[in-house]
Amino acid sequence: MREIFPGLYEVMPSKPTPSKYRSFFVERPGWNLLVPCFSNSSTIHTSFDEIEQRGGLKAQLLGDSHFRTAHCDEVAERFGAPLYCSEVEAPDVTRKVKQVVTFPFKRHWLNEDIEVIPTPGHRPGGVCYLLHLGERRILLAGDFVWHDGTRWIPTASSAGVAAYRNSLNLLAQLDFDVLIINGMLSNPIFSIEFMSDSLAEFIAEMIRQLGD
Repeated sequence: MREIFPGLYEVMPSKPTPSKYRSFFVERPGWNLLVPCFSNSSTIHTSFDEIEQRGGLKAQLLGDSHFRTAHCDEVAERFGAPLYCSEVEAPDVTRKVKQVVTFPFKRHWLNEDIEVIPTPGHRPGGVCYLLHLGERRILLAGDFVWHDGTRWIPTASSAGVAAYRNSLNLLAQLDFDVLIINGMLSNPIFSIEFMSDSLAEFIAEMIRQLGD
């Protein structure tokens, strides 16, 4: 695992290939977290021992159902860390994952420093997680936005453009300084840090790309 910021680690698949995705491990007192991003053929078995050495896991946080696989249950069984998702995404998630904890699809604190932010539009029950980690406020955005190797792009579904625009406007009102996505290994760009008015400019560009 590679430390990106103090307490936040990039977790690579055990057999990395360009089309697989990175996950993230959050080391924090008493409540270590994993933000999983597994395809059906990818696992993080080779990171299990290091995760154990760093205190194990309490929970896996899923943004939406796109990255739920049976490997989430393997992680849950090894560490006693169920997969958390919104109640809206749960019907799709539980088709593949058994150890699931659902939470209300509304803005709320999951614990004292992790806030659930509903962001429909990419998926109907999709959420981002606003993590307060030391001096940084990090938005764990999953695949709500994406970097295609050239630029940042919105990921609204064809039926979810209006909801996606509303979600972007909500994010513009939040106070965070880093955005992280679960990008593909073929693309080294998976985060962006915001300074001054750059968050507002970023959101405005995403809305511009959505069109009218």
